[in-house]
Amino acid sequence: MQITNGNIIGAAWLGRAACERRQPLAAPLLGGLIVASVFCALGGEAVRADLFVLRNGGRLEGELLNPTEKSRVQYEVRLPDGGTVVLPVDEVEQHTPLRAEEEEYRRIRASYPDTVEGQWELAEWCRQNKLIEQRDGHLQRVIELDPNHAPARRALGFTQIDGRWARREDELRARGLILYKGSYRTEQEIRLLEARREQELAEKDWFQKVSRWRAALGTDRGEAARNSLLTIEDPAATKALVQGLRNDRDPRARMLYAEILARFATPEAVKAIAAVALEDAHEEVRLTCLDYLAKKPHPDAVGYFCSQLKSKDNVMVNRAGVALGKLRDPSSIAPLIDALVTSHKYKITGNPNQYNVGFGSSGPGGFGFGNSTRIVTEAKANQAVLDALVAMTRQNFGFNQREWRNWFAMQKKSEQIDARRD
Repeated sequence: MQITNGNIIGAAWLGRAACERRQPLAAPLLGGLIVASVFCALGGEAVRADLFVLRNGGRLEGELLNPTEKSRVQYEVRLPDGGTVVLPVDEVEQHTPLRAEEEEYRRIRASYPDTVEGQWELAEWCRQNKLIEQRDGHLQRVIELDPNHAPARRALGFTQIDGRWARREDELRARGLILYKGSYRTEQEIRLLEARREQELAEKDWFQKVSRWRAALGTDRGEAARNSLLTIEDPAATKALVQGLRNDRDPRARMLYAEILARFATPEAVKAIAAVALEDAHEEVRLTCLDYLAKKPHPDAVGYFCSQLKSKDNVMVNRAGVALGKLRDPSSIAPLIDALVTSHKYKITGNPNQYNVGFGSSGPGGFGFGNSTRIVTEAKANQAVLDALVAMTRQNFGFNQREWRNWFAMQKKSEQIDARRD
């Protein structure tokens, strides 16, 4: 950057010789020049001003003297004191012409007295013209002159608390709250939010990796992709693997996902495997999932299967019975007894008024008086549930739920007596 045409106001310490010889300014002196120039602009004659943001973080206001230069290599800027600065284009981060309101502000501000009334009036002018930073500066000056100026205090965000003026953010900070992304939160909340954000980022990354490796299965890179999937140990990959387990169309891929998830043994992984063990359309996938759960029984899997004993779908009731028979958890005995015989509702569409009329050997015929839909309730004896009970208890009372409940009550009573003896 070069200086031409006379003095730099507030920077006379730079040396008269440097100005006259148009010497480039040393970098350490650049900030001092800009600060001096901007503050000197508070007084003196107003000129058309642009804002120049420099790459070293400095800011400078002045009139651009070469606005029509097509292939720009430099900015020639007239400072408020009348001196001229030459800014190489590679030193300027941003050039912004000041708004008309900002230029008007520069022109009129010196005419307002440094009194409470004058600074308040100028602050109001800034508010009306949307000059927020300038307004705050004049409001601050008002409360310096009159610490109890209520309108200025409120405009700056102060409220009266126990007879003193305080900003809301100061009070919140005093209570240990921290400003975090626009809201005040406790340190513990911030840690939880940050941990959740890191978790979400990790999960997103695993979705991309799992998708990429899945796409490679069945190609010449299939073996390497399979090995990559099997080496996953990060629980953050659970959601991506669960999605594959539920939605992948290839049964072999679903079994691969189940194998990986079974190693995690997290509640989310276990529940996903348990759901597929009952719901998957492919029997081999269901049985594979059950095998993984039977190797390492988990309370969440037992709880899920017990809940499915109450399913409206009788097929699901029996599949849940099979699953509980493999897991053999004693806590499932009572729910299994309750599910020995279950009631299910079915829709039947037909002609309730049809009656038969014989016409020889061709079989019965009938006349109809209109079709209708009926809801019927049917009791189902669930063989898979009985098999599970027999395997777990070595007892067999058939589908007689009363006898099973009497036996179970005696077992519980015997356990209580043994516990008291111990």
